[in-house]
Amino acid sequence: MDRNPSWIESYSKLSIYEKAAIFGSFTLAAFLIVDPLVLGVARGIHPNVRGFLKSLTELGRSNWILIPSGVAILVLGWMRVRETRFRRVVGYGYMAQLFVFLFAAVATTGLAASLTKNVLGRARPKLYETLGSLEFQPFTFDADFASFPSGHATTAGALAGVLIIIWPKARVPVICAALWIAATRFLVGAHYFSDAVVGFAFGFAGAYVLRDRLAVRRWLFKREADGDIALRGRPLLDAGVTTAFRRLPALR
Repeated sequence: MDRNPSWIESYSKLSIYEKAAIFGSFTLAAFLIVDPLVLGVARGIHPNVRGFLKSLTELGRSNWILIPSGVAILVLGWMRVRETRFRRVVGYGYMAQLFVFLFAAVATTGLAASLTKNVLGRARPKLYETLGSLEFQPFTFDADFASFPSGHATTAGALAGVLIIIWPKARVPVICAALWIAATRFLVGAHYFSDAVVGFAFGFAGAYVLRDRLAVRRWLFKREADGDIALRGRPLLDAGVTTAFRRLPALR
């Protein structure tokens, strides 16, 4: 059964004031101490390594997820309508729901992060020498003042959350890959360290919040008798993945 990460469970049990105090304290410490230090280290990275990181950071764009998943939803819906065999109708519908979950998690957290960073208006690292790390110009809606939180890191966090929810056994490689993608944002100087950390956490937690809301409606997820939330149709998904892997040698 799928469980929330322990840190999410512990944090969720705190009062709203306790959550705000913890978040505010850690964020302020990061703004004042961690961000300038990490920025200095990032600027010393070898140009060749920086070039590779700039290529890798493009994987954090939400378009790479939203467009393919949106197309997959439409194609699966079309195939489901045209299909006459019941088992395939169920299979296409189930796969479409998985892609809807992915699309919704990335889109909602991405939009929220975009609105937040434009409202807060934190100056980006390229303005550090003149404005410092604590410069905010709220409601500027200027790309140079849209640093906190990182949209790319939010997308990476949301994608990681969705994949871990769907395939818990892949959590280690998924979380490692997603963290590296998020880290490229401060390593290339596009964001501060805190921008990436908060963005990733926001996207990751957002995927679990969406899962919990869907479980209330018993859409794709369900709440077990012991309170855990499980993916509906897990045997169908596992059977499909197993069948796909068995057919791989025949495709070579």
